[in-house]
Amino acid sequence: MLRIGFVINPIAGMGGRVGLKGTDGVVTEAERRGAAPVANARALEMLQALESLLAGTSCQDTVTWLTADGNMGHDALRAAGFTAIEILHRCRNVASALDTTGATENFIASRVDLVVFCGGDGTARDICSITGEATPILGIPAGVKMYSGVFGVTPHRTAEILARYLAQQIGLARVEIVDLDEDKYRKDEWAVRLYMSARCPFEPNYVQAAKALVSGQDKKR
Repeated sequence: MLRIGFVINPIAGMGGRVGLKGTDGVVTEAERRGAAPVANARALEMLQALESLLAGTSCQDTVTWLTADGNMGHDALRAAGFTAIEILHRCRNVASALDTTGATENFIASRVDLVVFCGGDGTARDICSITGEATPILGIPAGVKMYSGVFGVTPHRTAEILARYLAQQIGLARVEIVDLDEDKYRKDEWAVRLYMSARCPFEPNYVQAAKALVSGQDKKR
C-alpha cells in the first residue's frame, strides 16, 4: 500500500480573485470583498479525475490517504469516493499555515511516500519546509501566483500525473520552489525568490515549469 499525505489550503486563491494580488495576510479583507473559497473545488476535481483514472486498474486499491479533517482534506476525499482514509490532524477553527505544517509533520512522522496538496506557492513553501527533498510532493493548482515547479498545470493534469506515478510509469525529478513577495507585489514591485528544491512526480508536458524571472536567487534552507 502506498501512503499519501493529502492536505488542502482552503483559503488559497481567494485574495487574487478580488484584486488583492494574493491571499497571504489578507483573508479577512478578501472575505469582505466577497471572495469565495476555490481550493476545495479544485481538489475535488483532481480527486474525482484520479478516482476515474484508477477505476479497474491494479492501482485502484493500493493507496491509503492520510489527511487533515474537514475542509483541509477529509471532506474532499470522501466526496470523491475514497474510503481508505486516516485523519492525522485536527484543524483550528480557521485554518492557517500552522495547520498545513502541522499536518505535514504528522504525515512525515507516519512515513508517507508522497504528499499531495492543494494551494499556491506559499503552501508549497510551507510543505517543503517540512519535507525538504526527502519526501516527494505534488501540487494541485489553486493559488493566484503560481511559480513553483511542483504543480500540475490543471487539477485534471495533476490527476494524470499521480495516476501515472502510482502505475510506476514516471519517476521523480528535482524541481524549484519559488514564491512572489505579495506585499511588494501589491506595491507594484516584482520580487520572486528561489527558496528551495523539492522532488516531484514528473511528466514534462503536465507539470508547470518554474518561472524564469527570479530575483535574489540565494536559497533559504
